[in-house]
Amino acid sequence: MLIAVAVCACGGEEKRAAPAAAGCEQGSGNTVNVCMKEIEYVPKSVTVPVGGKVVWTNTDQVPHTVTKDRGPGEDFDSKTMPAGTGKFERTFPDAGTVDYICTIHPNQLGKVIVE
Repeated sequence: MLIAVAVCACGGEEKRAAPAAAGCEQGSGNTVNVCMKEIEYVPKSVTVPVGGKVVWTNTDQVPHTVTKDRGPGEDFDSKTMPAGTGKFERTFPDAGTVDYICTIHPNQLGKVIVE
């Protein structure tokens, strides 16, 4: 009887990791994914090789932008990305650190380190 209780108790405590939101999975090769979630870029800082790509996906309940603030290379601006569906990607051909912001939420900051 004790064995049956122990087995039942263990089976009831099984926990599984919550699946990543669509587009938030780890990238592959030279591509890195960043999500917008709870008015944050997740992760806030990523590293890609020269020529690497970052794909941003808005999984949040509110619109966002991805707008270059400073760093090497051409300026970029995603324009307003709709809540829950917006996607933007950028290739980084120049080494250095690129800071970016959400122009809708100026405290939402991110960084791409290109090596």
